[in-house]
Amino acid sequence: MTFNNLLTEQAAASLAHKIVSSEQVRALEPQAALDAGTTLFDLMQRASESAFAQLQQSWPQAQRIIVLAGNGNNAGDGYVLATLAKEHGLDVCVCCQEPDRVLAGDAKQAQLNWKNAAGDTHSFSEVNYTECDLIVDALLGTGLNGPVKPKVVEVIQRANQSKRPVLSIDIPSGMHADTGQALPVCIKADLTITFVATKPGLVTGAGKEHTGRLVYADLSIGKSFFALASQAAQVVDWSMLQSLKVRPIHANKGTFGKLLCIGGNQGMAGAIRLSAESALRAGVGLVKVYCHDTSRALVSAGRPEIMLADKNLKEALEWCSCILIGPGLGQDDWAYQHVSRLMGYLQSQPKPVVLDADGLNLLGKMSDDVGMQEVLAKLPALILTPHPGEASRLLYCDIETIESDRYEACQKIANKYHCVCVLKGAGTVIQTDNSRFQASSWICQGGNPGMATGGMGDLLTGITAAFLAQGMFAQQAAIYAVCAHAEAGDRVATQYGQRGMIASDLLSPLRTIVNGL
Repeated sequence: MTFNNLLTEQAAASLAHKIVSSEQVRALEPQAALDAGTTLFDLMQRASESAFAQLQQSWPQAQRIIVLAGNGNNAGDGYVLATLAKEHGLDVCVCCQEPDRVLAGDAKQAQLNWKNAAGDTHSFSEVNYTECDLIVDALLGTGLNGPVKPKVVEVIQRANQSKRPVLSIDIPSGMHADTGQALPVCIKADLTITFVATKPGLVTGAGKEHTGRLVYADLSIGKSFFALASQAAQVVDWSMLQSLKVRPIHANKGTFGKLLCIGGNQGMAGAIRLSAESALRAGVGLVKVYCHDTSRALVSAGRPEIMLADKNLKEALEWCSCILIGPGLGQDDWAYQHVSRLMGYLQSQPKPVVLDADGLNLLGKMSDDVGMQEVLAKLPALILTPHPGEASRLLYCDIETIESDRYEACQKIANKYHCVCVLKGAGTVIQTDNSRFQASSWICQGGNPGMATGGMGDLLTGITAAFLAQGMFAQQAAIYAVCAHAEAGDRVATQYGQRGMIASDLLSPLRTIVNGL
């Protein structure tokens, strides 16, 4: 399934949503500028003009500006912006570690132009950051790979503690451009304007939070750059996806799949109920739930469209065309026995499967079993939907390791389990079991913090399984499900706010979303 098969023509043509590694940007930018008939210094001018335009648009009342400058080309952007701000009558000063230090390359010319404009330059320690209206972050660029030096750490901490709004140029200082990891501290920007290509670290996990609102500017070399670069990933949301196909007039309920949901152990009926109901709202034809005896009444209460399987699991497995397992499953003997029975069935009768929650935890415990790996490799489609904690158990590491590089973690899970992996969180990452940073990586830009509440993952699992049961390829089902889920959460937040949002709130907007309304 290629990008253009999923995206609308407008979205497919958008350079803003194409993610490229920072190494490629640094390596290919000079040639792209040459091919576009411009110079790197011209690009510095364009970058600063774009950043200043965002400053004026976002903070029109700001009069006192502090520009934090480092020693590289990112500092050059800061000096040019400072010069523009001064020309427009703003009270602006540049703060750096060594005011008398002469920079190199294009940054040297930008620094000289600032001095010729009689601009004020001070050391970091000479300025009170709370006495300005806005801080412009031009400290560190995309080349940072190791720990931030102690003196710069102090500057970043002072900027964050000042509670003043921050505009970061290209990337928040202290962030690893490809992972979003703080090294070890990072500017917390209100707005980041990034240039030439969107860097991976800006759009997922903690990096997404530190970035604030993200704006992209291609500096008029985007087309020449992407003619040279290999796309690392694709940012996506529901509005960018092709509409779902119109249903055939002669269809019946069996046309749209038969989904079996396995879970709902004793005391955990709600999870599998949410998965089953969201699957129905996402358009699957038939849903049957196999759960613990004590959960049966709670699963079907008020929703007679959810069928209940009897105690014969094999019979239920033969009935279905797609399987969802995990929500409310637990990790006791009942759960383990049913996972083992499922895997035994799939050994000879492989079917599409979506695993979540305790299904993932049990999979992690059983993953070294050679027979388990053989079963997974045989499945026509397998989608895993872990949050960072579940991902850590699948890879036998800690959560910090997962969050330090969400792309790598997601790819490792996809490769290890021969699946499509959906690593949930801010900027959910979707990967197939191909090499890292290929056209198989997608990042959802939708969703909001109000969705950080119980049951949201169960809802996503049901939507994912519904799309898979209706005939989508695994990657396509995962992308559409993540984006529809995020869009539903955003619509609820727009109408009611983020606080107090619960998973079942998303069922009503989900129904309108999948119908293109």
